[in-house]
Amino acid sequence: MFFALVLPAAAGEQADIALYFSPRGGCEAAIVNAIDSAELDISIAAYSFSSKPIGLALYRALKRGIIVRVLLDKRQPTAHYSMANELLTKGLVVRIDKRESSMHMKTIVIDGKLVILGSYNFTASAESRNAEILCFITSPAIATQTSKNWFKHWQHSQPHILKKKVTRTIRRRPKNQPAEMECFMLDTRLRGYDKGTRV
Repeated sequence: MFFALVLPAAAGEQADIALYFSPRGGCEAAIVNAIDSAELDISIAAYSFSSKPIGLALYRALKRGIIVRVLLDKRQPTAHYSMANELLTKGLVVRIDKRESSMHMKTIVIDGKLVILGSYNFTASAESRNAEILCFITSPAIATQTSKNWFKHWQHSQPHILKKKVTRTIRRRPKNQPAEMECFMLDTRLRGYDKGTRV
């Protein structure tokens, strides 16, 4: 579902506002279209981000030479279906906001004039199952205000770094080694003393 409004945003300026509603109200497609239309830069803040169409749109923007910055909540690097790692491996700049209890914003600022915000998380659930609202506000004044808040969080956030998987190799007990010795070795491994254990 879609509505369009025109409201005063600042002295001498009007804000064009388009409203979308989910489930299945065209929110995701509208976001993808806005990202594909970007000409300069995109700053996104997401509490939850698992939408592959939106992730791919950001990657296309990066390939076009658009500056893309992605700010995520601290739970996203390990969350199921999160795009955090995939965005990073595709070359996008990703930071994690660990200062707040939750970085609960769902905001995109495009080209210093378009602000996208609402209750809508960038997820399949928000698109197809949840009741959500999404606002598209075209207003340089509102974009400036939103960007100032966004950059405040960006500055204290930390770069997302892929963590290598930890592997543990435990050597087996030789056939001629007593079981008591195996128990001793297990105990030392758990304590981190066994030099034969590689982490």
